[in-house]
Amino acid sequence: MFCPRCGSNQGEGKRFCTVCGTNLAAVSQALTGQLPPQPTYYAPPTPHPQEVERQRQMAKGVRLSIIGGGVVALNFFGFIFSGFRGSPLGFWTFIGFILLAVGISKIVSSRPPGETGAGTSQAAPAPQARLEIQPVHQANPQPVFSAASTGDYSAPRTSELEPVRDPAPSVTEDETRHLPHNASPR
Repeated sequence: MFCPRCGSNQGEGKRFCTVCGTNLAAVSQALTGQLPPQPTYYAPPTPHPQEVERQRQMAKGVRLSIIGGGVVALNFFGFIFSGFRGSPLGFWTFIGFILLAVGISKIVSSRPPGETGAGTSQAAPAPQARLEIQPVHQANPQPVFSAASTGDYSAPRTSELEPVRDPAPSVTEDETRHLPHNASPR
């Protein structure tokens, strides 16, 4: 048997080529039509890169919202359990509100297009009134954004157009006809 990859002569009982390592047993099975069925593997569909980025931004928004809400809640409960001493609106509460606001804005901006909010995406859109435009027939129509015309400037009909006679050759064709055959390339 000859190896289909490198062309070297191999013995009939060899399973692999001694020169290139090709699987000769699979080649002989393919030539006789006795290939075993190939196992099928499930490959999950790859999401679109924009969808991956949208999900990443959504997860980042959720994390920021949880962290910001936790900081605000911690400061609020600290204020309550301290016997209402001091101010509940300290530096860390302000930072917590900022993180919470940034997180919520990331969540809202990373929603899929067409999703308007909780519960509203399930409802059918309200039927819209159909507007019908009636044609207006004028005896002498005038242009809308220009002055009234003084003359009759009607375009000729296609049957009135004259056909183009003997079109001039293009520059490339004209130059090609006049090139000398023995000209040297530049």
